[in-house]
Amino acid sequence: MTERSVVRTGVEGLDAIFLGGIPKTNVIMVQGATGTGKTLLGMEFIYRGITLFDEPGIIVVFESRPERLVRDGAEFGWNLEELQEQQKLKIVFTTPEVLETELRSPDSLLLEAAAAIGAKRIFIDGIGLLRPQSNDALSAKDSSYRELLQQLLEGLSRQNLTAIFSLEVGILPETQLTLEMAAYLADTLIEVTHDRRSRLGHRGLEVVKSRGQDFVSGKHTLKITSGLGLEVFRRAQSPISRNLSQPTSTAMRSVIGVQALDDLIGGGIYDGSTTVVVGVSGAGKTVLGTQLLVEGALKQGKRGMLVSHDEHPAQNTRNAATVGINLQEQINAGTLHILYESPQELEIDSHYARLVRTIEKYDVQRLVIDGVTSYSTALDDQRSYRDFFHALVAYAKGRLMTTFFNYENPELFGLSAYMPEFPVSSIVDNIIVLSLVELGSTLHRSIAVVKARGCRHEFDTREFTIGPGGIHLLPLDKNVELPAMAMETYSSVMSRAPTRYSLKRNGAGSY
Repeated sequence: MTERSVVRTGVEGLDAIFLGGIPKTNVIMVQGATGTGKTLLGMEFIYRGITLFDEPGIIVVFESRPERLVRDGAEFGWNLEELQEQQKLKIVFTTPEVLETELRSPDSLLLEAAAAIGAKRIFIDGIGLLRPQSNDALSAKDSSYRELLQQLLEGLSRQNLTAIFSLEVGILPETQLTLEMAAYLADTLIEVTHDRRSRLGHRGLEVVKSRGQDFVSGKHTLKITSGLGLEVFRRAQSPISRNLSQPTSTAMRSVIGVQALDDLIGGGIYDGSTTVVVGVSGAGKTVLGTQLLVEGALKQGKRGMLVSHDEHPAQNTRNAATVGINLQEQINAGTLHILYESPQELEIDSHYARLVRTIEKYDVQRLVIDGVTSYSTALDDQRSYRDFFHALVAYAKGRLMTTFFNYENPELFGLSAYMPEFPVSSIVDNIIVLSLVELGSTLHRSIAVVKARGCRHEFDTREFTIGPGGIHLLPLDKNVELPAMAMETYSSVMSRAPTRYSLKRNGAGSY
């Protein structure tokens, strides 16, 4: 559709769900239970129409007095009183009976008022209250109600008004008849909800139908924010764009500037590759991720971002400084950014939208998600996690953004599965395993690359230390006699019970 053929709601995020806007001839119905945001959605539709698109509007209410609407609008920064004084807005407080009479009258005062201010939009709050007052049977009422709605729609159409109605969902038979009839006559049907997820409230919005156009299906997240208004966040697993080819890079770059690690992974990592770093707490995942970002910023000119759920940015910079990595310097220079969001109140759709906005704002080219397991706090089921992970991987590949996901494996010694809680390792390009190995009475750190797509990586398990500058792999020297507790004198170091070799190396460097 062309821009002239659609009406933009102006509600943040909602027009993107409609892929640009709603066809101008469509009648819009917003249905939901009490307290789901129906009235606010209608009010903002009118307010944004006036302030963003210079389209005056009318609000018709049956139960809320105009003074209350003005007060409620002020909470979101909407000066409805000023718009009324400028003759751009008219709030009509009436009764269903009076409006019904108006609709049946050949000279409607409502439509005259709309014409007087040049109204382009109208919101009628509580269309379910507009029912014929008679003692007929339900079937007769139903027929009369349908005729009444059709009269209303015809009148609004003659005035070229884009109409949005709110309809409260109830359980009474008469309410159900109203709901079915109104939903049938509406061209665009939006359902808003407010339900519980554990102990948290969650608002949702779904486009049930919208004639004459395509739209993003499924249930999206709706937020109501004081001083702002409504904001819709598309469900994270929905594709951002369609029919786009997948870009591929052949450029390989150093991971952290350590040649030994690049050799281990097969020469480096491809631009746009996705990597999962698996390891128990304390194995060095965050240090590796920090080095990745600093290496990219300092030596490769790659802007980076660290997404942290478990540690505050101040703690991230302090911890990096203890191993000689000046993270704060890169943050001050604008080459690195830290996005922190507590997992306690994390809502996945809005979090994903914030991620995308920040990445595109700063043109991030290297991304580290530190604490992938923290998403389990915010998500209800494994399917939701997989959908989110798939969406993030697809988005990263579409931008050729090199991405590392740090996953905390719950197993201290030995691994029976890379990601036992959320098995999504199959969709990433590379898997690096960091382990703690107990040799004698000492803990050692080890690193192994178990998967690297498109690379001839090594299958050796190497010992590393964390010191000034970050991670350092211990050198391999076949001509030097190994100490008794060296990791190379053991086999099965990734298991729960490493076994020590009984043989010594010969001159050829083998046992």
